[in-house]
Amino acid sequence: MQEISGKRRRTAVWLLSLPLLGPFTASRARITGHDVDVDEAVATAAASFMADARAVGLSVGVIHAGKTSSYHFGTVSKHRRSLANDRTIYPIASLTKTFTGTLLAQAQYEGKLKLDDDIRKYLDEDYPNLAFEQKPILVKHLVNHVSGLPGLLPDKREAAPSFQSDTPYPERLHKLVATSTRADFYADLHRVKLTAPPGTRFRYSNAGAQLAGYILERLYGVGFEMLVQQRIAAPLGMRDTFITPNTEQKSRLVDGYDETGRPQPYFPEQSQAAGALKSSLPDMLAYARWHMAEHDPAIRLSHQPMDRDGDYTAGLNWQLLRKDADRVVFQDGSHPGFACLMVLYPERGHAIVLLSNEIDSGTMGRLRVLANGITTALYADALTVP
Repeated sequence: MQEISGKRRRTAVWLLSLPLLGPFTASRARITGHDVDVDEAVATAAASFMADARAVGLSVGVIHAGKTSSYHFGTVSKHRRSLANDRTIYPIASLTKTFTGTLLAQAQYEGKLKLDDDIRKYLDEDYPNLAFEQKPILVKHLVNHVSGLPGLLPDKREAAPSFQSDTPYPERLHKLVATSTRADFYADLHRVKLTAPPGTRFRYSNAGAQLAGYILERLYGVGFEMLVQQRIAAPLGMRDTFITPNTEQKSRLVDGYDETGRPQPYFPEQSQAAGALKSSLPDMLAYARWHMAEHDPAIRLSHQPMDRDGDYTAGLNWQLLRKDADRVVFQDGSHPGFACLMVLYPERGHAIVLLSNEIDSGTMGRLRVLANGITTALYADALTVP
């Protein structure tokens, strides 16, 4: 596009953005990007995402060619039909686990622990059950889902989505987590029965990340939220990244919805290092830029494959994909009402952050299509997120 009076012409991008509001035509899409090519790529990809009748709101952040751009579509609530902005706050679900992995990497560099340590070194009681055939769970196993720990502690039948009950799954899950104390967690940890050597089988585990958070709290003598504030958020200028919001921050939280449009409660803060953080788009872009740059040795360590070889591997709760000289580092997150995705291309200086306040059976796939659509519009030869 040509430039007019030293400024890029924005009309075509604005027109593309108007249909992205889905059923809420009273809102208007705000675009604060800096690059017309990025604007067009985001507008096109977001239009497809928001065309789904179940979509409610979407915030998109892109780092490209040294510039950071923010885009907001849809609405923050079905009852407050206003557009999200850079002050809007979303739960980031399992993207929290990447903070946990980063803190563990920092702890290794500071000599607080070793990622290859037996986790029982950092537990107060005796846990002979946390080894299989004399092979123990290692610290790194807690954040790449090969520990063998269950998905959730307490490990109860009603924690399974397939469990037959009159109570919807999100409500059952919420109650299980909200009513479980730290003492309950450690009592349940004694009951875990491993069925294979740790490090050999993938089993998604929120319990593993939660235990990693408890270990970090023991090492540093402060709570997980404070660790995030002191060691990541404050140094990066992330003022809206937290577990427990203050009164002013509560007013900026989005509402989340399931596929039927039913409001969903925020996930319990007891999920801690597994998925309790909340953040804004600018904060997540600052975090993405820090990770993408890989200047910090702890960041580089968190992006290193931990247990598996091949093109697709896992780091400290980052998924890693490499082909020849190209590499993509990514992670997503979801819990009832919300979905998010972060995608990093360290060699290209390119990153994408996606935040949504609706989740259904197709949301996570649509977020990946959205991210890949933006990236391939800018880099036709780039690896895409599977």
